[in-house]
Order: sequence, then C-alpha cells, then structure tokens
Amino acid sequence: MKITGIELRRIAMPLVAPFRTSFGTETERDVLLLRVVTPDAEGWAECVAMTDPLYSPEYVDGAADVLRRFLIPALPTHPDAHRVGRALHPFKGHRMAKAALETAVLDAQLRTTGQSLATFLGAAKDRVPSGVSVGIMDSIPHLLDTVDDYLHQGYLRIKLKIEPGWDLAPVRAVRERFGDDLLLQVDANAAYTLTDAPHLTKLDDHDLLLIEQPLANDDLL
Repeated sequence: MKITGIELRRIAMPLVAPFRTSFGTETERDVLLLRVVTPDAEGWAECVAMTDPLYSPEYVDGAADVLRRFLIPALPTHPDAHRVGRALHPFKGHRMAKAALETAVLDAQLRTTGQSLATFLGAAKDRVPSGVSVGIMDSIPHLLDTVDDYLHQGYLRIKLKIEPGWDLAPVRAVRERFGDDLLLQVDANAAYTLTDAPHLTKLDDHDLLLIEQPLANDDLL
C-alpha cells in the first residue's frame, strides 16, 4: 500500500454539556485527526491526547509536533499497520501519537480490502453494549436526573467522575435510586493519594465494577 498524502486536521468540537472532572471543566473537545491517503482509499484516526498535559504527559500540540517531525517521516515507503509499529519503535514514548498514525494507516488498509475493523480483530459480535461517563454535578438531584436520562437513552453502564468531597454521597444516591443491577463504576482522574485509601474503601459498600485511576497516572502501587 502506497501513501500519497497525510493530513493533520485539528478541530474544536463543542460538548453537548459542560463536562467537569477533578481536572476542571471542559466545554469543547480539542481534537487532532489524521487522514492517510492512498490511491485506493483513505484512512482516518483520532489522537486521544488532551489540550494540556494534565491527564498524561502527551498533549495535542506535542502530538502534532512529534508526528510532523519524527513519526510521519519514519514511515516506510509501502507501509501496513504492522510495519508502521516497527518503524516507530525507536522513538520513546508518545504512545497516543503513534497509535493515531498506526490506526489511520490500518483504516486505509482495511478500506482498500473492504474488511471491517471488527473482523480484523476477530470480533464475534456485531454490537457492543455502551456505557457513559457522567461528570461532576452541582447537586445530587441534578446528577440523578442526568443518570436517569442516560439510562432511558439505552446506556447500560454508568461511570461517575469523583473527587474529594464528591464521592461517597453521589455514589450512594445513584445506587439507592437505580438499584443493585446497575453497572456502576467511578473515575477519580488521579484526585486521591494513598492516604485516602481508608476513605476509598467505603465505596466498596456500593458494589462498584471498579475505581478508575484513584492515584497519579504513574503510581502503579
């Protein structure tokens, strides 16, 4: 497969509603898209880096820079998705930028042959149950109304954003309102430390699927 062009496209996508996490409040998504063009097809991918290096070391401007200066020039003449990964291996880190480039090349490759990503990955189903992430709200009644609306839309799993001061009470309220069968989890976005462990254990009373990223992003303990 020969690549005839690669485009980086950056867009600002307004969110349906402000989305608050322990990092702050977002009103739009800063999106870096990659478009890979071949004689037979084109492939698209999104780099998942955020605007600022708060969630991870990578950020949109940095991802665009490393793609232009290092990753794209390192592509082999006739790449496929596997060869792209090997070509990018010498460059340390920048996993989000690398994944975007690999995915865009793979998308073009699959479109050329008419193969779906699902069959490429060996998927046994044609549908995946979807969950939704619910930001920090200004009140518990507002939270309950929002969760209720999402469940009526058909979402099957609820992930609540939490932070110190907004954790036990909202989780308890959601569990009591919607029952034990609700698939419920929380995401702290690194808002806690190990000293908060006794407090976090109180969440066990509410039968959560998991607590996502309670500690710093590089704190494996």
